[in-house]
Amino acid sequence: MVNVTFGAKCSKCCRTIAASDWVRKARDLVFHLACFSCDTCGRQLSTGEQFALIDDKVMCKIHYMDTVEDGSNSSDDGCSSDGYNKNKSKRVRTTFTEEQLQVLQANFQIDSNPDGQDLERIAQLTGLSKRVTQVWFQNSRARQKKHTHVPRDHNPNLFNALRQDMNNNSSGQTGLGDHDHGPGMGKHPGAMFNSHVNLINLMV
Repeated sequence: MVNVTFGAKCSKCCRTIAASDWVRKARDLVFHLACFSCDTCGRQLSTGEQFALIDDKVMCKIHYMDTVEDGSNSSDDGCSSDGYNKNKSKRVRTTFTEEQLQVLQANFQIDSNPDGQDLERIAQLTGLSKRVTQVWFQNSRARQKKHTHVPRDHNPNLFNALRQDMNNNSSGQTGLGDHDHGPGMGKHPGAMFNSHVNLINLMV
């Protein structure tokens, strides 16, 4: 949080920010402390919490992941008087962390078609949603069928191919970028960063 001394307008409520008001700043946007909340669920965000800034819309981590999963950006509130942009549907590239892929691949080797309970368990292990996990297994099974002429036990390159296929050909699918290490999300036209993770920490 910072204390501003200029008459800027809050990017959420469009009201003037008084010099005595505490604010949050994200990129070049300024918000009243109480206004810095997820545009999807309305929950106020705390210092150190991860969020996404897409087309000047603030999204908490959970609803950002839902947006990635659906391949489009949610649009609920806006300041129409100041031309506050509404979100447009966008396709988001899938990126999995190395650790997530290892867990997914290990479970795929055990059971390539897990039931709902196993999908829930794997989703919890990876930090992904059940839907993301289900889509990964569906795509992996489809990819495996292309290699049926070579037994899986004798095809050590299969999962490398799966990994490459998921990272290079999954536009419109779902996934989570690496928060702390490894490659982040691909370039996103509305995100705060265009080459790394779109989820960032609050400025203080």
